[in-house]
Amino acid sequence: MLYPTLNQPIIILMTFLAGIASGIIFDGVRILALASKGDALTKHVLEFAAAVASCLLLFATNLKFNFGQFRIYVIAIFLISFLFERIFSSFLWTKLIKKWYSSIAKRSQTFGKRKKGKIN
Repeated sequence: MLYPTLNQPIIILMTFLAGIASGIIFDGVRILALASKGDALTKHVLEFAAAVASCLLLFATNLKFNFGQFRIYVIAIFLISFLFERIFSSFLWTKLIKKWYSSIAKRSQTFGKRKKGKIN
């Protein structure tokens, strides 16, 4: 067998994992944007940094495991795994984190009101 043919399973696996990792990077950016209380400039800067990091991750993975040969299946696997992670995380983690953040924010506001009431 040819050497590139022997490497295809590891190329597919590493490209799939790179897509999952890029989705996790975008999830982290989404959490940080939520923590910045909706500041548009911060959100755009973080999303740009996440896009650059994802492109660098794909480039480094392709360079390391596929010897820099970009093929259509590499990009397709990366995009499919990225979309799979984003869809999966939007159903599970994003909704949970929003609930946790709003419950923590409500409790901190309630605690602040109680503290102000005791001082006066």
